[in-house]
Amino acid sequence: MQTSGPGHERWQDATAAYVLGALDEAERDAFEEHLAGCPACREEVDELLPAAHALPMSVDPVEPPPSLKARIMAEVEREASLLAAAGPEADRPPAAPERRRRFTLRVPRLVPSVVAAALLVIGIAIGVGAAALRGEPERTVTAQVSGAPGASLQVELSGHEGRLTARGLPAPPRGRVYQVWLKREGHAAEPTAAMFLPSRDGAATASVPGSMEGVDQVMITDEPDGGSPQPTGRLLAVADLS
Repeated sequence: MQTSGPGHERWQDATAAYVLGALDEAERDAFEEHLAGCPACREEVDELLPAAHALPMSVDPVEPPPSLKARIMAEVEREASLLAAAGPEADRPPAAPERRRRFTLRVPRLVPSVVAAALLVIGIAIGVGAAALRGEPERTVTAQVSGAPGASLQVELSGHEGRLTARGLPAPPRGRVYQVWLKREGHAAEPTAAMFLPSRDGAATASVPGSMEGVDQVMITDEPDGGSPQPTGRLLAVADLS
């Protein structure tokens, strides 16, 4: 264990906040000044930095859904309306007290191994959140349905995965099923193993197997029970993804 430097008692609990970037500018400058003369704090920071630096690399970047901006702006506008209603004094800081209290860091004392484990848990939590975000539909495309007034069919795209949701579909002819096809530019429609029958009220869902990467259109036809290697039946719906 390294020896401590001047002011170590005041700053010994600040190492975790420092490596996480949780100190404000004045606190960070003061801590770094202490760090230059305190081998014990430098050793602890050196032990924690690898875990802190690994956090950004532990999660793939995720494009936020468009609805997130709308929710944020709605909250901003709500707060602005409240401030406007409260008058010009609402956003002024309270008057400073006559005596300035000495700032004291209140960071729980944790040994480096515990802090490193906590950082790892944070990274895992971020990864879980990102995975959950990726699980939400990134884009929903409404298909054109032919010969079925009032029917609707949507294709939800999440990453390279696709899922169909339909309402009000008529039943296919007896002995036939609806089959999903994928069309890529310059290629014939590719059959998939996704085949379905709507329920009595016309509702249906189906997951599209395989990757949706490069797919320009999703097509639905009615085919013999068990499916076909190429389209033979009536074209029910087309979703243009391009």
